[in-house]
Amino acid sequence: MDNVVIGFIVFFYGSVFTSFFTLIGMRIPNEEPINGRSVCDQCRKVIPWYALIPVFGYFISGAKCVHCGERIAIKYPIYEFVGGLLFVLAYFYVMPNVFELVIVNIMLSLMIIVTVSDIEYKVVPNVVLLVFAPFIFGLRVFLPLLSDEVIMSTGEALTGGVVGFLFMWLIAWYGKMRFKQDALGGGDIKLYFVIGLFLGIRLVFLSLFFASILGIIIGRLVIKKMNPIPFVPFIFFGVIMTYVFGFDLLEWYLSLF
Repeated sequence: MDNVVIGFIVFFYGSVFTSFFTLIGMRIPNEEPINGRSVCDQCRKVIPWYALIPVFGYFISGAKCVHCGERIAIKYPIYEFVGGLLFVLAYFYVMPNVFELVIVNIMLSLMIIVTVSDIEYKVVPNVVLLVFAPFIFGLRVFLPLLSDEVIMSTGEALTGGVVGFLFMWLIAWYGKMRFKQDALGGGDIKLYFVIGLFLGIRLVFLSLFFASILGIIIGRLVIKKMNPIPFVPFIFFGVIMTYVFGFDLLEWYLSLF
């Protein structure tokens, strides 16, 4: 099958999943059920099916609710488009390693949900981490024992998870002691256990470096007045950059010595 056709198919399914993950990310912090029909944010009436088509539904409905006429927030098609694009990039970057693609897609799903939750409510829901963490843990820890098609060993994944969690906990502890306020949310700390499992000990710190650099730049230039600044979107960026370029950057850095 042509790569363009495959790309469109993966994008469609990726945007569909992202639409659902956006719903989860916005409902769980409010303790709302995730199996109900999508409704308008303003009039709370059920949105028709054609308006729920990822990305395109926004334009089909004229960017307005068909019931009350209020404008639909542009953030929804943006979430869907970016999510669909990320699933496409993951597919072409990882294939033909099917095992790794499964792990990457699970990690993408987790990060989309917690990113939406953090942007909307400044919360990383524990229940989401509890659902996804066992899958990442199981695949990263036990898959190397069953298959050679893996990018890291069991020990590297476990060490990455533990070190990622402890390092973030130490940052939070120091921030609390030094500035008398929370420097990091508890969700960010627990999230880095999963990220450490996913990236391994060699890359986990690099992801935090990327996240911090982007956070500083955006925080100073764009969202100075937002307090607290949602950090998970920057973590998401750091994870992507590290997963794609991390080993090459480490190899280049070590070659300097």
